[in-house]
Parts: sequence; structure tokens; C-alpha cells
Amino acid sequence: MFFSVRKNRDKKEFEYEKIRTLSKKKEKFAFFRAFYIFFYYLLSVSFLGVFFYVLFFSPFLAVEQIEISGIQELNLENVSKVSESVYEGKYLGFIPRNNFLFITQRSVENVLKNDFKKIRNVTVTKKFPDSVNINIDERKALMVWCGKEKCYLMDESGTPYSEADFNSPEFAQNHLLKINDFSGREIVIGEKIVDSVYEKYVLDAKDALGKTGFEANGEYSTPSRMAEEIRIKTIQGPELYFSTQFPLETALNALIAVIKKEITHEKQGEIEYIDLRNEGKVFYKFKNLEPETEGNENGETEGGEKEQN
Repeated sequence: MFFSVRKNRDKKEFEYEKIRTLSKKKEKFAFFRAFYIFFYYLLSVSFLGVFFYVLFFSPFLAVEQIEISGIQELNLENVSKVSESVYEGKYLGFIPRNNFLFITQRSVENVLKNDFKKIRNVTVTKKFPDSVNINIDERKALMVWCGKEKCYLMDESGTPYSEADFNSPEFAQNHLLKINDFSGREIVIGEKIVDSVYEKYVLDAKDALGKTGFEANGEYSTPSRMAEEIRIKTIQGPELYFSTQFPLETALNALIAVIKKEITHEKQGEIEYIDLRNEGKVFYKFKNLEPETEGNENGETEGGEKEQN
């Protein structure tokens, strides 16, 4: 019996030691688990801190080289100064704006187009980690289009893009011709007025007048944008009416023919206008005569206007 009691006691002690050993292991495991979690979060926070520092504050991603290309007539120094506003300063007072990640196509394009209406397109190319190229596509001013109150520079697509400054180098250097629009319609920047065919016709007419003996005095006009007409006043006196619906060469050949046959150099100053808007025909009207009337079968009018076939 004594042996049985002792055996039971030894068994209990063994179980107690076993439980105690397991408890110590659990405590040790819990400690290491807590340490591991703490160390994991510490590393994660440190990693994120370093990551955000490198991403937003480190000089590694600070843009150091900005190259501007494509400039034709704009002032490079002025464009550079405006472009600097995109990456100078800080966001929220502490995040540098010159970060490689923050310089985008839209941000650069919006700033430059707002300040320089002559710019048609902006292309931003970034070279990791610190270089940016800004390519400028400039509009080419072909002429000046004037409405009731204001005049606007018009590009090669027939679209006004900026109010005209007649004292600007752009106007003086390009010798831009000016067209007065008497239709009274509003001119909206960015809204197409005429097509490129009309512009080419006017410019070609200006250059080609020399072979007819007439020279433009710089006054160009149109009664309406929809009429597809251009009127050119000449130094010699007559105003020439053209229609862009018919070939310019045809109109000029007809003009040369009527000058040789009927309008001598002495008579040119007496003529109010020469109408070349009908293909193959020429009408002209002398000054101080009655308004034009319908021509008779011989091509003459009661009011002094004549038709040349």
C-alpha cells in the first residue's frame, strides 16, 4: 500500500513538472512571438519611412536637368522661367515640387499654353531619375484677322490663337497681312474661322499681283467668312474682288487680258473696283458712276460697269 501511494505521488509530480515545462515553453514562445511581431512592425515602419523619404525627399529623384527644345520664335529664356514654376517650391510647405514623379505632361502643358498662346502642343519626355525634356510645337502666324473691335493672330489652320499686338516682333518680323472681316460675327480664340485653302489663296494672290501690274496697298477685307471672298485694295486705285471658289491663276489671267484690252495705265486710277469672282469673266466699275446694273448682251452696263469675257 505504501508503495502504491508513493507511486501515485511520483506520478503527480511528473505530471506537474510536465505541465510546468509546457507552461515555460508557452511563455518562451509567447515572448519570441511578441518580439517577432514587434520586430516585424519596426522593420515595416522603417522600410516605409525610408521608401517615402527616397520617393519624396531624397535628392535621388530631384530633377536636375530640364531641356527645352523646338523653340522657333518664342523667347527661350521666358519659356524657361515659366516652366520653372511647375517644379519650384513645395507642396504643403514641405514636399519638393521638383520631384521626378510630380512633373507630368498635363502640368507642364497647362502652364505653358496658358502663358504662351503661340504654343500648339507640348511634349514632356522624362528620363529616370533626374532629367526632363520639354518639346515645344509653335503655331506659325500666317495673317491677322480683324473683327469689329479686335484683331487676332491666325495660324496655318485658320484658327485665331491670340490677340494681335502690332508692336510685337512676331508681327513685324513676319510681315503679316491683315484681313478686315465686315460680317460683324464674333471672333472666338481657338474657334476656326477659315480653312488653310483660303489662307493659301490670299497669300498667293498677294505675291502674284505683281505680274498683273497691280500692287496691294496692304488693305484686305471680306464681306463675310462664308462668302469665300477676298478683296484687295491696290496702290494703283482699283479694289480687286476674288473668289476662292475658282482658281487664282484663272482670275489673274482674265485680269491681265482685260488690262491689255481695255484698262490702260492712265485709266486705272479711275476705276473703283474690278470683280474677278466669276470664272472666265471680269466686271469693272468706274468711280463716281451709278451703282452697277445688269449688263446687256454686249457686256456693257448703263452705270458704266463693263464685262470682259
